Amino acid sequence: MNRLQPEKYRQDLEIVRLTAEQVIRDLGVFGIEIAFSGNPYTAYEELEKQLQPVFKRMYEQDTASFQALLYRIDLEEKQYRKLLAGPDFISRLTAAVL
Repeated sequence: MNRLQPEKYRQDLEIVRLTAEQVIRDLGVFGIEIAFSGNPYTAYEELEKQLQPVFKRMYEQDTASFQALLYRIDLEEKQYRKLLAGPDFISRLTAAVL
């Protein structure tokens, strides 16, 4: 997915559905349940609201699992470091994942 044009892909319902399924699988490996109503029109917001507190908790309380999760979702360390250095880290991380 082209990270420079996320809005374009939020309109592609199949990509939204596939992204939601992948996020659910990736977090499920860590025992984290993410719900998806199946409505591709609200998927991004649904996932964003659920992921932000999960990422924040993991980042603050379980660094090893957080790093493993980032590896699993294939977020490059360079990209992670760039996100970490900027403001509003958790929101920007969530956007990068979605």
